[in-house]
Amino acid sequence: MFLHYLKIAFRNMWKYKSQTLISVSGLAVGFTCFALATLWIVYEMSFDSFHKNAKQMYVVYRPSPYNPTASSNYRLHPYPLAAYLKETFPEVSNAISIRSESLGISVAKEDVEFPSFLTTVDSSFFSMVDVKILESNRDFLIPESGKNKVAITREKARQLFGNENPIGKTVYNYNPYREFYYNFEICAIISEMSKHSNYAFDFLKISATSLTNPTTLWNSWGDQTIIELFPETNIETFEKKLYEHNTGEDKGNINKMTIKPLTTIRYTDPAISREVKFEYIFIFALSGLLVVLCSLINYLTLFVSRFRMRQKELALRMVCGASGRSLLTMLSVEFMLALLFAVVLGYMLSQLAHKPFLTMSDIRMNMSAIYGKSIVYIGCVMLISLLLFWLILFIYQHRSLNVSIRKSNKKLFRKISVIVQLVISVGFAFCTIIILNQMYFLQHTTELGFSFQNRGSLVVWGEGSDVLANQLQQIPEITEVVDNTKGLMQLMPLFPSSRDISSWDNQPADMERIRLERTYISPEYAAFYDFQLLAGEMLTDSDPETLVLINETAVKAFGWDDPVGKHFDGRYRVKGVIKDICNFAPTVQVNPHYYLKPPPEMEVYSKGSGGITSYGTVVLFRYREGMWKSCKAKIEQLINKFDTDNIYNAEEEYDKFLKSENALLKLLSVVSAVCILICVFGFVSLVSLTCEERRKEIAIRKINGATSGDILSIFTKEYFLLLIIGAAIAFPAGFLIMQRWLEQYVKQTNIPVWIYLSIICVMALIIVLCVGWRVRKASVENPAEVVKTE
Repeated sequence: MFLHYLKIAFRNMWKYKSQTLISVSGLAVGFTCFALATLWIVYEMSFDSFHKNAKQMYVVYRPSPYNPTASSNYRLHPYPLAAYLKETFPEVSNAISIRSESLGISVAKEDVEFPSFLTTVDSSFFSMVDVKILESNRDFLIPESGKNKVAITREKARQLFGNENPIGKTVYNYNPYREFYYNFEICAIISEMSKHSNYAFDFLKISATSLTNPTTLWNSWGDQTIIELFPETNIETFEKKLYEHNTGEDKGNINKMTIKPLTTIRYTDPAISREVKFEYIFIFALSGLLVVLCSLINYLTLFVSRFRMRQKELALRMVCGASGRSLLTMLSVEFMLALLFAVVLGYMLSQLAHKPFLTMSDIRMNMSAIYGKSIVYIGCVMLISLLLFWLILFIYQHRSLNVSIRKSNKKLFRKISVIVQLVISVGFAFCTIIILNQMYFLQHTTELGFSFQNRGSLVVWGEGSDVLANQLQQIPEITEVVDNTKGLMQLMPLFPSSRDISSWDNQPADMERIRLERTYISPEYAAFYDFQLLAGEMLTDSDPETLVLINETAVKAFGWDDPVGKHFDGRYRVKGVIKDICNFAPTVQVNPHYYLKPPPEMEVYSKGSGGITSYGTVVLFRYREGMWKSCKAKIEQLINKFDTDNIYNAEEEYDKFLKSENALLKLLSVVSAVCILICVFGFVSLVSLTCEERRKEIAIRKINGATSGDILSIFTKEYFLLLIIGAAIAFPAGFLIMQRWLEQYVKQTNIPVWIYLSIICVMALIIVLCVGWRVRKASVENPAEVVKTE
């Protein structure tokens, strides 16, 4: 009997093969997107969950030292803070200080480098984290004797030394910033801690800072503090108590401390670098789920339409002895077969997408585990889909044929399904275009306060910058070369310098200090990147060091109406005001900033090797639009004769800030295209079935003198009305969603009218083409033959 049901299912799917193919393809894409995104979310949310007391472990945060008024917090603290919190707060059962000194630095053995993680901890580490010493002893944890000793994990020991005993061997940790090697002796083998952690390591060593003067330690900020609370601790009360606590001036004057669960910092800490923002992964999962919904609605609508057309067949089966349960089973087999095909196709899509997906998500799981978890998530969606299918069948099974014919709203389900598909498709198209428009705006706007397009730079160490500048001018693709001498190389500084300002002109009585970020620039640098002057004058080579530029935000912070000529910090005088330089991620607010010329004795770039210090000179250059690849190739051939750093491209660096948005745009573009295709082919399928149902009506209209155009207008009016209703729902919902999304950006584009009009026009054209093609095919049939057959 089951084989009989399979044959019927195959026949019906083949009879409506185009509709089935579209629905199955849409389900496959939706299943794939939803399963991979859900896997990604679960993976991100399970970091550090393997610790035995993970629910009681928290990371301590404090206000950022660079900007105390910022909403984001900072998790670097002085080394003694961990022990201090354990002694001060009875709620803290344990605390450790941990530092990833050389994250990503390679450990070299016999001139071969192996990527490794070297982590520094205090002696409390082993009592809080489930890591065991497998061989040797705890000598490396003694600060006096363990300064240059490390413990190695069993896995890393096998990678470096195979079956040899690593104890007593030496590894060399290369520091590229100082250009020398650290020598470490391996004195112990320890068990691995899962790589699925924010604090994964291959080598472990004791912190030597415990031997340093305590006063000095409290003024250094490089360690992270993790605390473990007793299970019965009231978290809200403890957080309030910790926030109001101040360590005192002799202990760094740390206050306003907060905590976050250790298991959440992977996706809540903005300082953790990721390819795609965590909230965008949720959007990706929701998009996949909406594609599944759109495909299911499309398939169920077609299925219900065919169900009506097959009512005579089903009635005859019941007359011949078929039970309601057998008919339900027969129809369920057909539906499940479509879902099974979708899963198989989704598996094939996963095979094609798994490499870029793993690269983007940085998920460290083998493919069998990924597929196993994906099948679980897909199975849940399939079960929900099957329950929905049974509900619809149950409703229609209890309606007689006469009732189905007489009901005036027999097409209500079909119309609602079309509207839902239109809402999803139009909504996806609208959101995707808004994101694309915002990305274009950020890459081409003049409101960022500077220009970064077609600009590059490099550092020349030692002598020869003028020679290199002359040779760069000979390259046809380069239009301008500036020997910047002591200016910056990167427009996007990695580590902003800041200082507290406690005195300025017209200082309000209730303001004790403000914090300003500081950047040294040359006049050539400001001109090269087109800093936009709003008031006063730009810096010149003849200006003293006390003349500075400030940005718009600094003007507001000082509370000045006419800032030019004003003084602050007892020595600096404002020569000009420039537009805020948005040279960080576009979602980061611009801080108060002042710009000044570097002192003559100051060297912006320096490096040392073998006791010899070299100083760097920056060479800026501008190249022709669209010629970066050929320009870079010629520069690389040219700079082999010089001691230089890597070539820096301002566009590429700025694009790194937008990598999450670009990734989201790619994902939504695919999902949007799939939704629109499902909707388009859904139109074709529904119109085909509608024409099949209304063949007699079309024939009678033709007999009475109706033309093909008249018949076409009847159908298009109906679907145009559905389009207007769908757009009326999708546009306001999309506007509210995207308006909130745009608010996170410092500079944001508006939502122009042409986006609404273009989507409506494109969808209307698609409807006309789809409906017109199928209606024309139905209208050219001989009406007499149609009436006879009906």
